[in-house]
Amino acid sequence: MMNLQLLLKGLRAFETRRVAVIGDLMLDEYLWGHVDRISAEAPVPILSVVRREATLGGAGNVVQNLRTLGVQVAAFGVVGDDETGKQIRDLLTAHGVDAAGVVSDFRRRSTRKVRLMSLEHGQQVFRLDDESTAAIRQDIEDHLIPMIRTAAQHAQVIVCSDYMKGVLTERLLAKIFAAASEFGVTTIVAPKDESPQKYRGASVLVPNARELAQLVGTPMDGEVWLNDSGRQLMQRMGLQALLVTRGSDGMSLFENSKPGLRRVDIPTTARSVYDVTGAGDTAIAAFAAALAAGISREDAAHLANLAAGLKVAKRGTACVNCTELLECLREHAANSRDLQNQLFIDAPRPVVENIERRRARVS
Repeated sequence: MMNLQLLLKGLRAFETRRVAVIGDLMLDEYLWGHVDRISAEAPVPILSVVRREATLGGAGNVVQNLRTLGVQVAAFGVVGDDETGKQIRDLLTAHGVDAAGVVSDFRRRSTRKVRLMSLEHGQQVFRLDDESTAAIRQDIEDHLIPMIRTAAQHAQVIVCSDYMKGVLTERLLAKIFAAASEFGVTTIVAPKDESPQKYRGASVLVPNARELAQLVGTPMDGEVWLNDSGRQLMQRMGLQALLVTRGSDGMSLFENSKPGLRRVDIPTTARSVYDVTGAGDTAIAAFAAALAAGISREDAAHLANLAAGLKVAKRGTACVNCTELLECLREHAANSRDLQNQLFIDAPRPVVENIERRRARVS
């Protein structure tokens, strides 16, 4: 069960917390238009563009979610010396992010995903990817490492967001984990690589169920599979915790305790599902923000689950803010007199007034 009082205190502390995000920064571009005819040149639809949108993607989406929650963020990554790289930097600056750790490499192309979107159907028609995916060179690693070490001294949490675009090499990750261990900083990794060795030294891994299956090399097959896979990965990698996102089945948190490995299942809170895109980044951002604020891993997982539930009920790339999370907590409190009392102790004034009105109606 969530400790609502501690969650509230944690939410109020978000703006004083600092998280470093290291990984594959991308630009997500959306071209919205009408599809009402077929090309005379080839049997393909023609999209008449009426609107363009650009937002941060990949590790940048984690950054954007953290900033929406009010957390201070330092971003680290590699972009090309191109227009896309400039747009990524401009968007980071617009969100108030410390982007001094974003390195330009003229030998690389910045990752840019262009989605052609039909206004009639509200869905994607085509996607174009322009990027470099080769591992960054050693001199780029050498440039990043001292900056990351400095950041580790000022951050409460480091998030490594791996989209397999070449930034998070095994060597760079090892240096990140070593610096985090030295300065007592929690590292959270969103893994995409199938090699668990790459992530050895992380504090917490946050894979989805499919990624967990890839990491342990076993097929997904019921509850026994989840227990065995979680235990195997925890032991093999010496993790402090493992948070598995499971879509409509919610999340499962594995962590070591004195009696042994402990599993906490958290059912999904999503009421409507419009768009699951980016929900994993939203969950990781909320989980990282909560840990940075001193919230326990179990309560942080509950908060991440709430945030993911809110995200999938939105269309597009919209992020979740603290006001929305507070409203979710208020609804949970309304279902229990004990939880109401707990939430009432240190709640913001609007939440208190809502609870008072509910109590008046009940009485």
